[in-house]
Amino acid sequence: MIIIRNYSYIIFLFVIAVVSVAMLPGQEETEPLHTAEIRVNHGDTLFALHQGAGTTLPADLWIEEVIKLNNKKDSTILAGETLLIPSKVNYSDDIQLAGEEE
Repeated sequence: MIIIRNYSYIIFLFVIAVVSVAMLPGQEETEPLHTAEIRVNHGDTLFALHQGAGTTLPADLWIEEVIKLNNKKDSTILAGETLLIPSKVNYSDDIQLAGEEE
């Protein structure tokens, strides 16, 4: 009991630290990402698919998002492959994409 009394300030600081970490920004739930499935045709590239997607998201960000959504290591796609793509047409700066950290 004496040990607890002598180190009560350390226990108090530990509890404060745990509560503070639990309240950090970015821990709240984010809006789910809207996706669509597309089938890759012979000769398709991610850049060409971006142009046909009708999105305001810049091509480089859109391609990165497709790579993340499909757990790919790079931008290689194959004819006949089905891909998940971001389907939200208009994006703004406050939209957080999958895998993006604050």
